[in-house]
Amino acid sequence: MNQTTSITLAVILVAATIAVPLAAASAVPSSSVQSESDAGNESIAPGERFAAVVGVQNAEVNGDVSERTFEAKVANATSPEAKAAVVAEQFEASETRQTELEDRLTELNESRNAGDLSEGRYQAEVATTVAEMQTVERQATAAETATAELSEDVLEEQDVDVEAIRALRDRAGEHGGPETAAIARSVAGEDVDRSTTDDRTPAESTTPPGEEQVDDRDDSERETVATSDEN
Repeated sequence: MNQTTSITLAVILVAATIAVPLAAASAVPSSSVQSESDAGNESIAPGERFAAVVGVQNAEVNGDVSERTFEAKVANATSPEAKAAVVAEQFEASETRQTELEDRLTELNESRNAGDLSEGRYQAEVATTVAEMQTVERQATAAETATAELSEDVLEEQDVDVEAIRALRDRAGEHGGPETAAIARSVAGEDVDRSTTDDRTPAESTTPPGEEQVDDRDDSERETVATSDEN
């Protein structure tokens, strides 16, 4: 092998040595690099995220139990007055709880601003609080639904204010504001701050108690429905 050939081979080997790591680096997907960057920028630790998810799930379970308990009490009430009393009790408890949750959010914000609460702990607590507000919203919605079966006289006798119930539902449905709701979604998922009114179907009545619903169907549609019911 002459000197020219040796030099040529040496150049090829050096070029190959440099090219291999460069090719390997270019083969890494940009999404992987972005994911690593995003992971490094996350302000909530895995343990804090897990605590938030558990807190949200507990709030949802407690909300389900509370809603079913309320429905059972209404169903077992022996008179319209007794049903209205159950609604009044539910509303009072829900309103008290909503105030407590709003106070909790205020304290969380103050603690974070003062540096007494880490960002991760703050986000985890916010997610749980928003989930509990969603429970209050569901309770208020159930109470409003129950009032549709009661007359205005009975509601007034038991000091049930339907407008106050709706106001509580809307107040709880705000879930502490858009920024708080966004934090809750980022930690515990998209459903954590979804309003229960989003699940209302067109068939569900929103007619205030004591008022009749207007049937805007034409005669042929009413006849078809009547025939179907008879069959």
